[in-house]
Amino acid sequence: MSEATVRAAVKTVLDGVSNKGLAYDYERWQSTWDAYLTLFKTTIDSIDQIRAWTISCTSFTQERVEFRTEGKAGLLRTYQYVIRGYLGLDDSAATEKTAIALAEDVIEALDDATTIRPPTAGFYDAQPAQLRTFEPRMFGDVLCHYMEIGVAIQEFLST
Repeated sequence: MSEATVRAAVKTVLDGVSNKGLAYDYERWQSTWDAYLTLFKTTIDSIDQIRAWTISCTSFTQERVEFRTEGKAGLLRTYQYVIRGYLGLDDSAATEKTAIALAEDVIEALDDATTIRPPTAGFYDAQPAQLRTFEPRMFGDVLCHYMEIGVAIQEFLST
């Protein structure tokens, strides 16, 4: 296993969320705001808007473990992921409600995902996802709803 395998599993889960907009399995960057914003623009229900998500592994820790009942020893690696969502704010369309519903959909998909739950692919466990931040933020020159979801995923690496 590797971080790339875990990240791919998280991206698969995110891809399964309907009406999420665009999804990237890494933080996107460009040299100008205009070029950067185009990476996050999509059309949903005939409306052009900012609606996108990114996935970042912010850290991982390891500890030695021994499962005596199974006779296994190895490392338990815990990856910390941050999934950031952006939705263009439109007060007349009450997009705050849409944004919180999208955050809930992503969290529920992560919590229900068999791809990041045992015993699939050697993963040990995934903690329940958490909505850590939900607030309006400027995204370039566009006011957006900003959502930050955290999830910890553990993987057992036999030694």
